[in-house]
Amino acid sequence: MSLQNTVNQTPEPQTPTSLDKSGTSVRAMFSDIAGRYDFLNHLLSANRDRRWRRRAIKLLNPKPRHRVLDLCCGTGDFAIECALQQSQCEIIGADFAQPMLQIATEKSALPFAAADALRLPFRDEAFDAVIDAFGVRNFENTRAGLEEMARVVKPAGRVLVLEFMRPTSPILKFGFGFFFKRVLPIVGKLISRHCAAYNYLPSSVDEFYTRREFENLMRETGLKDVRSWDLDGGIATIFLARKCPEIQ
Repeated sequence: MSLQNTVNQTPEPQTPTSLDKSGTSVRAMFSDIAGRYDFLNHLLSANRDRRWRRRAIKLLNPKPRHRVLDLCCGTGDFAIECALQQSQCEIIGADFAQPMLQIATEKSALPFAAADALRLPFRDEAFDAVIDAFGVRNFENTRAGLEEMARVVKPAGRVLVLEFMRPTSPILKFGFGFFFKRVLPIVGKLISRHCAAYNYLPSSVDEFYTRREFENLMRETGLKDVRSWDLDGGIATIFLARKCPEIQ
């Protein structure tokens, strides 16, 4: 049952005017950095991003013949990891940045499709699972994006999100502030030649949900059995939930 009309909804974080999360802007930004995206991800995370994806797919534990949608698939790493762990799945990657998809198709023979996460071109209940790594934070409307993910999942199907959340611990806030606001923009600009993209990242984390707020939002969008796991002390977080069938 959808809880869209619940009185005490988790509010959408207030996005500052300097942070443009419109589909046009986000698509252009990721298209511009596609060529150096993988290299920078691995470099800036000290290769932890590979471990995070492996852990997430292990928690999902996809079954043979399951249909899995990797939303905001970027260059395909999450979809590829899913295929490595369960080769008998049918996995589809979807993203709205064409240069990202081009790299994904060069890396893997998996099917990749152009799609806007807020208006997915898939029928209701088409997948056994929808997974997303570091894409949900960039939705223009997070609630609408989660509702769309829930729409295309079968009843009792699962939604998995791997994401950076707004930190609440003082120690993590300090670490995020130093690395994301001082180190990351400099390194990102030097390698990608795109200053705005690596200034956008810390701002998008600052203005996103906390772990508990995001759990509540998932519940409000028709998902249940919501669980979460912090990775490396909370640098990233995995969320796993099951779709609640509609009550007639």
